[in-house]
Amino acid sequence: MEKTNPRVRILKGDIEQQVIKPMRSHGWTVSIVSEQNAHDVVELEATKEARTARFAFLYTTAIDNSYFRQIASRNERIFYHGQPYRLDSYARGVEVPIEPMGDFFPVLVELNKQLEPTGIFHALKPRRRRSRRITDENPQQSVLTRLEQFTSPFLCRKLVAERAEYAGYPLSDDILKSKAEGMAFSVSSALDYFRVRQDDPLNKRILGLYYGSLAFAFAEMLASPSGPHDLDEVEGITKLGHGLYTLGSTGIELPDLTVGVLASGFLPRWLDFLGYDTSAFPRQKAKNGDDLGKISGQMHLSLGGLLGSFPEIDDLYRSVIALEPSWLIPAYHLPDNKIVSLNSTGKKPNSTYCRFIDLSEKIGLDRLKRAGLPIAEVQLIPKDEREYAGQAYRARVDHEGYDVWWDVIPTHRSPSQHPTTTLLPTLGGMRDYRVLATVALYSLSIVVRYMPSLWRRVEGGDHDQYLALIKAALAAWERVLPQQFLESIADEYIHTAQPGNFF
Repeated sequence: MEKTNPRVRILKGDIEQQVIKPMRSHGWTVSIVSEQNAHDVVELEATKEARTARFAFLYTTAIDNSYFRQIASRNERIFYHGQPYRLDSYARGVEVPIEPMGDFFPVLVELNKQLEPTGIFHALKPRRRRSRRITDENPQQSVLTRLEQFTSPFLCRKLVAERAEYAGYPLSDDILKSKAEGMAFSVSSALDYFRVRQDDPLNKRILGLYYGSLAFAFAEMLASPSGPHDLDEVEGITKLGHGLYTLGSTGIELPDLTVGVLASGFLPRWLDFLGYDTSAFPRQKAKNGDDLGKISGQMHLSLGGLLGSFPEIDDLYRSVIALEPSWLIPAYHLPDNKIVSLNSTGKKPNSTYCRFIDLSEKIGLDRLKRAGLPIAEVQLIPKDEREYAGQAYRARVDHEGYDVWWDVIPTHRSPSQHPTTTLLPTLGGMRDYRVLATVALYSLSIVVRYMPSLWRRVEGGDHDQYLALIKAALAAWERVLPQQFLESIADEYIHTAQPGNFF
């Protein structure tokens, strides 16, 4: 029996770490099919589903050209250990790719993409012009102060002009003036509505936050170079209604209230502005359960289901409603990705393997696959391999044209216990936090105005188990919504922190 020479032994050790283990972790069956001690060459064959790939690995590129050609004839790629030596000469006439072993992981990613492409290659969140960090003992008040600057038509005009120049979207002086005036009025109105205190009655806080959010949405649209030209145009949309309706019956509990979307009114126009497809929104609201049955299930949702979109109230939500939530925690997972190698050229794959953590253990595999994310190879992590609380899914995130996976996954940042989450689409396909919160506030405003018997049961009756949940939701929205609207109006990423905070 031929004894393995030391160089082949070293080569096989590196192949095991940099090639075989990653491939097996990605579902490939891998085996060594050939070892050549005389030339220090190892050949592998890997199979997954209907795809079989064969690779050769060289300890050195300084091998006879005729043998180099033989290797190339039976392998689709050749990888070398260490640094190349006189590659042009030794590999003369070889047409298959010849690469350093440290660049193997991007090849593995491409093989996986051949088997399961995503079909989605665009980012699901906007690129902002710039980032701003706000450090203050009271970040919430600091955000409100920066929103207050946009009660000045002069500063609004300056912002809209800067955004138009950045976007290459020229605007006339008259349009700049009308946008700025409408935006300043909308922000001023929104801030008036948001000036509520924690000890104010809940119905006042609900109505204030709802109408304040509408006013901020007006300002968001006016601040965009491609948005409406004046406040009259925006207000004219609301004359057709809010684009929402509710449906409930006598004796229902608060989470059972149904909220639905409509094709006319402000909400669909706002969603169009944000890039949503609203073509399937119904033109008439449902009047009873039979009508709901005729409308797509994506076009209506219970208030209980809607409240599952807010990670800040997760603990209370699980206690009193316990429905399937609509958010996951995205996390980078090092073992699933590139193995560091000294001879890597620094070539980066345009896909990254991540984990999506579901603390509730209720979100199914199919729902994540249907979430409209640029992901593929989605699989549930077995219980004995879990490293997190709850359950987790592994998925490949494709981010072609973007440096990191984070740029294409819609994320919600919050000062809560779950600082970064990914919201899954719910009512009408919505996944933007500020839009979902506005819809939830609309539903609650209907309850406090037109369903007083139900509201009394929540505030101090036999449905008071929902009271703490609503209070927590209002507190979260009072903190998060102004910052999110500041981001959308100024077209900036806003990072807030208190002095001395590590992050």
